[in-house]
Amino acid sequence: MEQSTADVCVVGAGFAGLAAARNLAQAGREVIVLEARDRVGGRVWNRELPDGTVVSAGGTWLGDGQARMFRLAREYGLRAYPQYDDGDHVLRLDGADRRYRGTVPKLGPAALASLGLAFTRLNAMARRLPADAPWLARNARALDTRTLGQWLADPLNVPSGTAYTVLKATMSLLFCTDPAEVSLLGALVLARGGGGFDYYTDSGRTETHLLDGGTPELARRMAEELGDAVRLASPVRRIVQNGNDVEVRTDALRVRARRVIVAVPPVLAGRIQFEPAPPPAVVHLRQRMTPGQIIRVHTSYPEPFWRGLRLSGQSLAPCSAVPVTIDQTPPGGRPGVLSSYAFGPVAVRLGRLEPKERRDVWLRALAERFGPEALHPLGYLETDWSAETWSAGGMIGHFPPGALTSYGSALREPVGRIHWAGSETATQMHGLMEGAVRSGERAAREVLALN
Repeated sequence: MEQSTADVCVVGAGFAGLAAARNLAQAGREVIVLEARDRVGGRVWNRELPDGTVVSAGGTWLGDGQARMFRLAREYGLRAYPQYDDGDHVLRLDGADRRYRGTVPKLGPAALASLGLAFTRLNAMARRLPADAPWLARNARALDTRTLGQWLADPLNVPSGTAYTVLKATMSLLFCTDPAEVSLLGALVLARGGGGFDYYTDSGRTETHLLDGGTPELARRMAEELGDAVRLASPVRRIVQNGNDVEVRTDALRVRARRVIVAVPPVLAGRIQFEPAPPPAVVHLRQRMTPGQIIRVHTSYPEPFWRGLRLSGQSLAPCSAVPVTIDQTPPGGRPGVLSSYAFGPVAVRLGRLEPKERRDVWLRALAERFGPEALHPLGYLETDWSAETWSAGGMIGHFPPGALTSYGSALREPVGRIHWAGSETATQMHGLMEGAVRSGERAAREVLALN
């Protein structure tokens, strides 16, 4: 059994863990980062299409309000290039395609008014929450006993059936699960940290740029700077707190450190054995914050043929098995790459199909919006995040009813010498890569203030 020592041991080499380790190392602290996967990046991941084209299969886009991610990209020499947005977007409803430009689809006055009213009400509730402690809001318990799905289904909140269909699909996209599984209070936490639901649902704000080389390349360069301090294929099994230090154990390595930052998805943190056992609130919260279900598929074509049809590649089809698509063509313009997604219960059902049947269903769904050329890709690449052992789903863990008001104080509160990071713990840009970086920086500040 190899043994090592450090000032701080960071568990997890996603953006949260890498940001924490980077700041600590810059402050002169000796750091060891333990990562379960054989790569860094966590929920960002570069994969290759059959023709060798590299595509980002996890967190991909940067947008407004993500200053830290843009700054890091510049520091590490990565160019940000704008998302392709020329042409019409497509909203497919009732078996018909509705083409539109900008952020507002063609739904009709009643449906648009209903959407606007729903967002206004949700955002107003979100603004009233204390950013650092939403569970202390005056009406927190009432919000936490109701699900987002129940709120959306109330005709007093969303009187238009068309608006309800679009909103339910949109919220399923944000949380990668049925809104019936998400606490209304937990959903508002997302909106509170990003300036409202209209931020998270507006691709013109959240998906403005990509990085040449992909966001996983940024994670790789951050890890490269840390050098041998990053240990891959080292899943942490046990964390033991002693009087003056902490011992972090993997199958082949024991690290003794003064402090530990756990920067992995909450559901994975819940699998680590802690000695002594943390307070029950810590355990229960991390057991409950399960990630949703998401399958992402990249299809490549000789060129982005949809551009010739005056389409942007962006589409929403709430009733489809594959409700969302977006153009992810490299900056050179070839090959044409469409990124498409299935979420929640539909993703679970698709995951049960045989690969050929799933591919056929998927391509037919694309052809409904983009024509028969979509049926014949050069490359087809599936990424099922629920099948990834060290993610267990995607892209963030959501708060089910009752979790925040019962256990919310345990979200970021250190337990002895153990500190917590991860996008789910961020008070700003919660759920995004930006939120992950901010959470890692916050955890690093906590540690530096104590040592």
